[in-house]
Amino acid sequence: MMYEVILSRSEELSFDLVTMVNYSNLERTARRLSIQNNVNTHLHGSTNSQTRSILILGVDEVPNSFLTTCFANFKLMKIMDCEGAPIDYIPKEVGNLLHLKYLSLRDTKVKMLPKSIGKLHYLETLDLKRSLVSELPAEISRLHKLRYVAAYIEHRDVEHNIDSRQAVKIPSGIGHLKSLQKLFTIEANDNALITELGSLGQLRKLEITKLKRENGIALCTVLETMSNLQTLRIMAKSEEEVLELQSMSSPPPLLQNLGLAGRLEKFPEWIRKLNSTARIVLNWSKLMENPLTVLQALPNLMQLQLLDVYGGEQLHIEGGGFQKLKYLGLDKLGGLNKLIIDEGALPLLEKLIIKECPQLKEVPSGIHHLKCPKNLVFTEMPTEFVLSLQPDEGPDFGKVKHIPCVEFWYRIRGAYHKSYKLGNSELLERLQS
Repeated sequence: MMYEVILSRSEELSFDLVTMVNYSNLERTARRLSIQNNVNTHLHGSTNSQTRSILILGVDEVPNSFLTTCFANFKLMKIMDCEGAPIDYIPKEVGNLLHLKYLSLRDTKVKMLPKSIGKLHYLETLDLKRSLVSELPAEISRLHKLRYVAAYIEHRDVEHNIDSRQAVKIPSGIGHLKSLQKLFTIEANDNALITELGSLGQLRKLEITKLKRENGIALCTVLETMSNLQTLRIMAKSEEEVLELQSMSSPPPLLQNLGLAGRLEKFPEWIRKLNSTARIVLNWSKLMENPLTVLQALPNLMQLQLLDVYGGEQLHIEGGGFQKLKYLGLDKLGGLNKLIIDEGALPLLEKLIIKECPQLKEVPSGIHHLKCPKNLVFTEMPTEFVLSLQPDEGPDFGKVKHIPCVEFWYRIRGAYHKSYKLGNSELLERLQS
């Protein structure tokens, strides 16, 4: 019955499924087209196409002339979704689609946008996630209706580092795009660019990379004016570059999601004021002071991920700390040899991940105090540590047996891992080999 309802509704909406084969007569009158490999309908019809949207789904090959033909015939198109399509370029004829509002080249091999994109004055969404576009053309600054710009290149075949996500370079004039609500990921070229960001009063999400120490004060000044900002991610030029963020007296009032990657000479005082923030990620902070002292008091924090943030030997989560936290990740804490969890701490914690902490020889003290743990994950931990948790002979098995899912992860390559459940025979063979 549901299938029949969908078919009926598709007819009402003029939605049609067609094949990529024999596409040369792209002139069907359907308002919405889904182009796939596994359908038998071909495109035929009049030269006056009324097509408003095209979705390319799961096709094996897109002929070079396909997009050019599309843009020549479908001039009323508003939505072009090429996510995952095997294409490596966008022809200049894209500038003919004067009514286009949504363009997605996510997960494609496209490397460059044509200058004619500056003609798309109604464009609201430009999605270039995980494409190969490394720089936006200067003409992008003409698109005053743009609300969403997402562009970055992701490198998952290498171990996670500060350059795993490569940002795009944006031209001067970005400050003219006053309708922008989401902008990520961009390079912090200089103070002039950072100052332009202050004109984007509607911005809700900002991700900026390659920040130099000397540009930190300018960025803080701009951030204090962003009253609508909900997500902020800042990455330094390198893992050793200092993030100079002390000068911000108050963070954006609606901030829900914060990510900082780079050295912090001192823990920013304004982090204490993040009373509404639900998620914090800190990478390569290399602090000498224990960041949990501040973080465990934040009233609405639900997710916390720390990577190489602290050089000390001990972390202590006090009773009453992290009252709403559901996810805690601790990664590459090279000096950590003891993690203490007091009774009354982490009452809502569901998932705890501990990665590459080579000095940690035993499970966290007080882990039995956790009331609702669902998943415990250890990644690339010492053999001695993993063996101590195995059923039957492991002396610490009793400390984790109440947790429904205990996993051990090992890197295969880059960011890819293989997981083993507690007591898995393959895991034991791996440890003994």
